[in-house]
Amino acid sequence: MKKLTNNICTTLGVLGVLLLGSCADGYESPDGFDLGVKNSKMETPIQDSISFKVSTDGKTATVSWPTVAGADGHEVTFMNVDDPNNPVIIDGYDKKIVDGSKFTIPVTEDSKYKMLMRTLGNKELGNTDADSARTFNFSTLVPSVMTIPSGEEISSYIAAHPLDSVTEEVAIDLEPNGVYSLNEGVDFAYHKLTFRGDKIHRPIVNITGDGHFETYATLKVKYINFDMSESTAEGFIAMSKTAPDSIKVENLWPYNISDKNPKLSKGHYMVEDPIYIANCWFKNLPHAMLYDNELNCAFWYFTVSNCIVQMRNETKSNVGFINLYKAGKAIKNIVIEKSTIYNTVDNGSACFIRYQHPSNAQPNKTFGSYSAEYQSQSWTFSQTTFSKTYTGWRFVNNTSGSDFTLNVDHCIFYDVAQLYRMDMGSKTYRFNFLWSPREDDIKRNNNMSDSGKAPFASVYDPQFKGDVTQELDFSLPNGGVDFTPQEYEIVVNRGGDPRWLPASSGSEEE
Repeated sequence: MKKLTNNICTTLGVLGVLLLGSCADGYESPDGFDLGVKNSKMETPIQDSISFKVSTDGKTATVSWPTVAGADGHEVTFMNVDDPNNPVIIDGYDKKIVDGSKFTIPVTEDSKYKMLMRTLGNKELGNTDADSARTFNFSTLVPSVMTIPSGEEISSYIAAHPLDSVTEEVAIDLEPNGVYSLNEGVDFAYHKLTFRGDKIHRPIVNITGDGHFETYATLKVKYINFDMSESTAEGFIAMSKTAPDSIKVENLWPYNISDKNPKLSKGHYMVEDPIYIANCWFKNLPHAMLYDNELNCAFWYFTVSNCIVQMRNETKSNVGFINLYKAGKAIKNIVIEKSTIYNTVDNGSACFIRYQHPSNAQPNKTFGSYSAEYQSQSWTFSQTTFSKTYTGWRFVNNTSGSDFTLNVDHCIFYDVAQLYRMDMGSKTYRFNFLWSPREDDIKRNNNMSDSGKAPFASVYDPQFKGDVTQELDFSLPNGGVDFTPQEYEIVVNRGGDPRWLPASSGSEEE
């Protein structure tokens, strides 16, 4: 009797493990476990029961739903519908059979998805398929709290429709193909915000006078074309003039741990959230993209990705692309990637990156030394075409090489002066190209090498197809400009902004 009892217990235990394991894997009605559903028509799960969970890195999403008793899988179609008139099947999910209650799919940020799913019946149990597929909509977009109607002046509209006090990141949308104006500054202050247009049909914002954005929190600007021909603002994005004392380093942890930060300066505002500009075009940017607004401040992150930035910077006051010269300290992490940044005029006095003082820009003075992460700084320039940024003075000024990592890969520097000024710290150089009419720039380049002795750049004239002084035209593909390099060595080694290169499935930079 004792032995029989043990066998029964063992059998029940195995059955329990099998059943639990089956549920964990999401399989429907495995052999011998029909869960009591027979001779029935299947019902596809409803929207409220479907989970769409994006991975931490944002590259995949897992779609899951409750186990459907009596089912024999699900017929799934999964599409990207950023352009609803031209849906794109993702990862072969075109009436693909999912033998379970979940699957993982590749996704991208700021994208819209549609799933069609029909539950199939287990024929051995006499169950039949659901009559038709159900439609499910998903998105990787940050949730929107406002859509500004086309034709509005943005600063006035936002002043009349102030944002609620929310702590999570939210979005303000512009209408597809909308046309807007921005005549005054907009201070987003503490709001963690994505300010975005439509991925397929970008709106246009005409910036005049002192129109610009201010922030001391997350600000992401995406999928918008900005005409700054009438702008007089010192910068496109500026440090907020309403920043509170609570974000000064002496009031923030861990900067305020004095024994961990013995050399840390005091009194400057610290913006730890990212400033991120992606998939935008800029016409006639006259001054800086990022500006300290004459405030003692520092930033952790500044990124420009997949943009075309056409400047008309004629300033004689040393104002460049990143301008923290008036009162700012430094930026911990700068990333410029997959972009074209060019000035249509010669400028012999501007700097691409300018801080106030090299001593004040040292990480241990600006960000402290609580850990290696704090006591460090990095710049990454990748797959970007630079033209005339700028042509006479220093590429960078008043920066610091202390605890500094510099990565430059697959870039073209055309008629850019004094690049050697950033040749400091721990350096990695790969597949870069340079051309300059100035002999000193060529000579200095030939003396530059990274920490592994790789040269900074090979000297080749890219022989761009288009005019390097051409203004952007938003009505034309790629703004009507063409920075396609015709030099073979640059093309074969995939130098510069990828939008100007032939498609490649296995290039070096991937």
